[in-house]
Amino acid sequence: MKPDPVPSTLFRRNRSKLRAAMAPGSAVLIRSGDAKIRSGDQYYPYRQLSDFYYLTGMEQRDNILVLNPDHPDPSLREVLLIRRSTPKSDLWSGPLPGLEEVRRLSGIEQVRWMEEKDTILEKVLGNSTQIYCDLEFSEAPHVSRMPLHPLIEKLRMIKEVEEVDQIKKAISITHNAFLKLLTRAKPGVWEYQLEAELIASFIGDGAAGHAYDPIMASGENALILHYLHNHSQCRDGELILMDFGAEVNNYAADCSRTIPVNGRFSPRQRKVYDAVLRVFRQARDMMVPGTVLGELHQQVGKLWEEEHIKLGLYTREETKVQADQDPPWKYYYMHGTSHSLGLDVHDPFDRSKPFEPGMVLTCEPAIYIPEEQMGIRLENDILITADGPVDLMEDIPMEADEIEELMNRKP
Repeated sequence: MKPDPVPSTLFRRNRSKLRAAMAPGSAVLIRSGDAKIRSGDQYYPYRQLSDFYYLTGMEQRDNILVLNPDHPDPSLREVLLIRRSTPKSDLWSGPLPGLEEVRRLSGIEQVRWMEEKDTILEKVLGNSTQIYCDLEFSEAPHVSRMPLHPLIEKLRMIKEVEEVDQIKKAISITHNAFLKLLTRAKPGVWEYQLEAELIASFIGDGAAGHAYDPIMASGENALILHYLHNHSQCRDGELILMDFGAEVNNYAADCSRTIPVNGRFSPRQRKVYDAVLRVFRQARDMMVPGTVLGELHQQVGKLWEEEHIKLGLYTREETKVQADQDPPWKYYYMHGTSHSLGLDVHDPFDRSKPFEPGMVLTCEPAIYIPEEQMGIRLENDILITADGPVDLMEDIPMEADEIEELMNRKP
């Protein structure tokens, strides 16, 4: 069953926050996304621009939202322009949402047909001294323009309750899919077959599909950070690094797990895996209000330095490098520890801004050992709260013993 639409109260609140951030006498002009032609009369699957969805809750293309909070006419302070259904569009694509349905979904009272665009924009923008917009608008050629996205970026960093609920729904569907992957993985299976299991589970549980291109990287493929081919056969004795997440109402889940192809970690694999798990737990505990992203990563790097030494990857003496050289831990851990998550799997984020309650970020320490053709990454989605980090994926199996038990359970 498809999830219910996001309540319009969220979009009303988002627009209210944006209005409060705007300069006096200014207006906002923002278009929805366009359909992209794939070939002939075929289009790529449509996905709404995240900023437009954040303000309207609308999935349709060719819409325009205009805001002018200081307009003397209250009916012109917030207007959404939409396309009207035609007999031809009904025949080929089905009916478009009408005025009343759009009012209900968006919480915007003034919803007008696109044929009124020129008249509406002239009225709404007539008294504006400045317009926030990110695309070219011939309708407002002589007004000072400012980029809109920086304003919305600041708002999107803090998630409302409704947004966290959508992320939780995406995580629940991602959880179910991972449990199915554990029963499907075995020597001889192809990476693309595991990917197929994912999309079948996501769609079957009501998600829109993948929140991003999934990674099913077996063996040495795990050393490629953005491995997307998923075309190798999984071999006995290898590990599979999986990075995947469902999308629900445009909100993403982002999960990484690493499992043994044959259902049992070798002693060395288990030793390395447990090191990743220890670093993950310590990193997660650091994700509290006041933490800064770059400082978190450096602290995690120091944790890795100790673990790398225990794993025999280098000596403590070798950690004493020249000032212009990278520390040796970066050779085995070369990507970031965390990123913001929401409407985009890499949601907008100001890296200089300390963590605040309401932020949702990933925690994804990893190790990549080229000499052993081994890569292990563990990743969960974390909600920052005043009472400490809340692991939204704590129910998705991560302990090595639990992974082995689930993979070897009799049907």
